[in-house]
Amino acid sequence: MCSKILKLAGCVLLAAAWSCNGLKIVPESEGDLIVNVSMETPFGVKTKSVDLSSYQFFIFNNQMDTLCNTTVGEIAGSTISLMPDQYHIVVYNQQFSVPAFDQPYYYGYKAANIVAGETCEVQIVCKQENCGVRVMFSDAFTQSCTTYKMNVSGAGGSLDYDNTTTDQWGYFYSGSTTLSLYVDETLFGSVEKWLELGYMYSFLVEPSGDTQENVEPVFTITVDTTRIWTSDVWNELDITTNKGTEKETAYTVAEARTLDGGLTDVWVTGYIVGYYVSASSFMAGGTDSETNLALADDSGETIKSNTLSVKIPDTAVRDELNLLTNPENLYQKVWLKGRTVESYFGEPGLELIQEVVW
Repeated sequence: MCSKILKLAGCVLLAAAWSCNGLKIVPESEGDLIVNVSMETPFGVKTKSVDLSSYQFFIFNNQMDTLCNTTVGEIAGSTISLMPDQYHIVVYNQQFSVPAFDQPYYYGYKAANIVAGETCEVQIVCKQENCGVRVMFSDAFTQSCTTYKMNVSGAGGSLDYDNTTTDQWGYFYSGSTTLSLYVDETLFGSVEKWLELGYMYSFLVEPSGDTQENVEPVFTITVDTTRIWTSDVWNELDITTNKGTEKETAYTVAEARTLDGGLTDVWVTGYIVGYYVSASSFMAGGTDSETNLALADDSGETIKSNTLSVKIPDTAVRDELNLLTNPENLYQKVWLKGRTVESYFGEPGLELIQEVVW
């Protein structure tokens, strides 16, 4: 996943020139860059703590050549001199390729435009780009069962939870995830749940019924996001949701593509990956449009059918959102509130944008 991200994201200015092979300093013609890195931690959840100074730090040019590969600690407090150009900065804590315990994946990206004789200060906030899952078993449940486990299976693999993983967080890619409960080595049942980036899910397995002879496991879910707490009772029959009604529950691009047209006040989140020329032409990585842009769940997406088209209204939103005058918006993650449309430039889309949040 790291290599995938490094392909698309980008660059930032590094600490000392001696620590970054490939950066050339030309006297009296360069600009200065200052980079500040911080980490957003999910509210109320204690996850594995990783020293920010150990985060990997990369700078790329527009050809995506790696100019620097170091750590945040090595560039902290430094002013970097660079030739005028656009650079891409990528910061992350560790590689993440398959579901694993104790591996929250924090990632941040910014583009920096260096102007000769000027100082560019960049703020990068590393946010969790995978989702955490914890499975707990109540005392009453463990007393009624001889052996048990919960298998959580998502994109890239699966993890088993049992009495040895109490209070441990496993981390997964976002998307459809299947939870399968095994009781006394027999599959009791399974359910599917869509996991969102940055969310921390706690699943409690507890018994219901009046006697141990009539015990049936019940799943209870609580969700911790970076901003709010929500909770629902979840069993094999139903789950309630407020999907897409607020920023914190925004639809992914894949989900938004399945929505009916005409839905109002819908929140969608994704990465800006380019724009459309026509119903058959998608400019991945392009920035020459003021009137539309393409969103994707993957910041390196190049396939048109995996994108969501966005019609940019001729309002103040256009000044902030369009790629022609804001090329730094490319590859940025954004949350948009608007109305769904069945087809715009040949793809499901969003129009009448009311709110933009970065």
